[in-house]
Amino acid sequence: MRIDVLSSTSGRGPHLGQESGPDRLLQQLAARGVEAVLARPGAPRPSTGAEAGAEGPAAPGAAEEAPPAAEGLLLVGTEHPADRELLAGWLEAARAAVRHGRPVVVSGLALDVRDAPAEVLRELLAAASLVGLRDEHSSALASRLCAEHPGLHLGWDDTLFLLPEPAAPGAASVPAPGQRSDQESDHAPERLPDPAPERAPEHVSDPASERAPEQRPDQGSDRAPEQMPEQASDRAPGEASPSVVAVLERPAGPIGPEEAAPVLAALLDALVHRAPGAVAVLPCRAEDADFAAAVAAHLPQDVRRHSPAPGSADALVGAAEHVVTTCPRAVALGLAGGADVLPIGSDAYAAERMDAVLHRWGLAGHVVPLAALLTPGDAAWDTHAAVQQWASEAVEHRAAVRSALADAVPALRAAGERWWDGVAEALRGGRPQPPPARVVAPRGVGAPVVRSLRRRYVVPAVPPARPTVAVLLRTRGRSSELARALDGVLEQTFTDWRLVVVDDGEDPAEVDELLAVRRAELAGRAAVLHHRRGLAPGAAANRGLRAGDSELVVLRDDHDGWSPTALQRAVARLEDPLATDDGVVVLRRGPDAGSPAPAAPSLTGALGGDRAASGAFVYRRAVHGVLGDYDETLSAAADWEFRLRFLETFTVGLVEGPPRPVRARRGGAPGAELRRRDELLVRERHLRQWTAENGIGLPLYLSQEVRTQAQGLHARLDGSEALARELLELVRAQSDRIEQLERTVAERGFAAFWRRVWRAVRGR
Repeated sequence: MRIDVLSSTSGRGPHLGQESGPDRLLQQLAARGVEAVLARPGAPRPSTGAEAGAEGPAAPGAAEEAPPAAEGLLLVGTEHPADRELLAGWLEAARAAVRHGRPVVVSGLALDVRDAPAEVLRELLAAASLVGLRDEHSSALASRLCAEHPGLHLGWDDTLFLLPEPAAPGAASVPAPGQRSDQESDHAPERLPDPAPERAPEHVSDPASERAPEQRPDQGSDRAPEQMPEQASDRAPGEASPSVVAVLERPAGPIGPEEAAPVLAALLDALVHRAPGAVAVLPCRAEDADFAAAVAAHLPQDVRRHSPAPGSADALVGAAEHVVTTCPRAVALGLAGGADVLPIGSDAYAAERMDAVLHRWGLAGHVVPLAALLTPGDAAWDTHAAVQQWASEAVEHRAAVRSALADAVPALRAAGERWWDGVAEALRGGRPQPPPARVVAPRGVGAPVVRSLRRRYVVPAVPPARPTVAVLLRTRGRSSELARALDGVLEQTFTDWRLVVVDDGEDPAEVDELLAVRRAELAGRAAVLHHRRGLAPGAAANRGLRAGDSELVVLRDDHDGWSPTALQRAVARLEDPLATDDGVVVLRRGPDAGSPAPAAPSLTGALGGDRAASGAFVYRRAVHGVLGDYDETLSAAADWEFRLRFLETFTVGLVEGPPRPVRARRGGAPGAELRRRDELLVRERHLRQWTAENGIGLPLYLSQEVRTQAQGLHARLDGSEALARELLELVRAQSDRIEQLERTVAERGFAAFWRRVWRAVRGR
């Protein structure tokens, strides 16, 4: 049987795991009697319209009508889940196969739930008789698109591709996971040479370890399948093999490369000083090379570097002791090689994909979100303490992790075999048996600090009774704005929140429908309060406050926007033991980084009507015990009035968004900005002292009077400018009239009379 294979990595730049992946794929199919031909989406089909080896070009239009020589189509994986061009090419190939009655199978499909071309995916999934999804989120999206599809399953192709092949008969045995050989010293920092030096170390990309096309993974080996390949620490000390390998993907989430690079470098530095050896920093793809170089540039000078040879990335990852990565592909490759993988999710989707790979090995829940390392909160004092603790525990639990990985190999290999048996059966037109949802039992190994780091940065399985932040969201039935507001809350990197939607709209069903669509993402962290009768903004805020309990509160309207890291940065500031503020405003800096930095919210500015610092206002719920609730008798001014009372008693800090590249100062005295801030601080201090003794009434009246006088002055200035423009128009009109009179006089003067006479004489 012959089939066409379209792979997402065909024709693309170098990618981790690509060196041996296609060969392994062809071997799996060949072992089941399926001859496969690799092609690229959109490339000419081999032998369309005639059998292979037919002579002469096909007749015009024959490629559209004649059946292809291939008897089936296999679509394998996608590293670019939102690549519409790739999916469109797949869909075109699937349509051609379906038109001629050829079976279509999809394996290892990852769907980006944020940007999924629904119609293309729906038709592509419907065309396939068997679909292997890469993770549970992709499976849930596929089920929503094709609810009645009987062939949607979790596929196991990645794990099987990257598992090391069994050793040939007669090969020397490998030491048991976590154990040292007899030749190793208890005090030596590195292991001694293997007692059988003639045996090449086994890793994923070693050509000697490839089996023949007809050989099955469980044949021709006397080595126990649960034994893991030889690690870098088993090599001779003279060999340049890094003990720590970093495989990095450029962050695509809310935390940019400038913030991510120092954090990743700090973790590598902490790890390599506990696992002696060199460190290699590799890009996951060719386009990630600049980011990998930026991380390497942040490493201290005393860290030993390893410069990998071209094409050696797979081997280095497969032989490392510790793998630090933001790339889901590297997680699978590192686990297959028996490494202790430290996965870091740069955004929610990357974390989900990495967790799906770990789930297959029984290690789900080991991904640390990048945001948790930036602001670890109660897990550690700061980023430095967090990475130091993670590195220490990773080295301490190295043996337990390797043993768990070794125990998981037989079940994973068997699950992979069942999956590819099912793929071959589907390509022949049969109906395969679905694989089990889980093949490896959960294992409680790894660094315990990971659990505390993840606690408030991943969606909780069971929402806490008292979350850290209550998000009070007021809406008046504007469905489009409410949808954006809900997505803005779900995009927050900090996840320990409870959402209370206070609805004053006329159609509660619209609000309920928007929440129902996002039920899985909200995960029990949302409640809605419907009010048929419209409430004032202050009353709506108070209803939301009384609907639950929390340590912090943030009040938002459905049209407000905020950055995905707003809650993360606000909570980190308020939980800092050295912080004295009871509230913070999170601002998003404008595109002009050279403009003066905004001042922190102050009573002086609030009295003057300053609303520049009008970002997300996060404050401690306990202040309501002192200040009371929002004033329900006010309408649009309820929020401002509460902030006035807040600033009269407490202080509010300012938290800015991610740092931008520093530009040259535009001009002015270098100390002008500092002097302005100091003057504002002095005014604020004296104003607080006066209001504490005499109340806020007089400053509030004077600030309004000043604004009234300023508005009157502006109105008079506007009138003066209008009068000046009218006078200028009159002057211009008079000037034009004078010029016209001068021309008339010049035409009718004495000289003009004789010129007319002369012209008349010459005309005779």
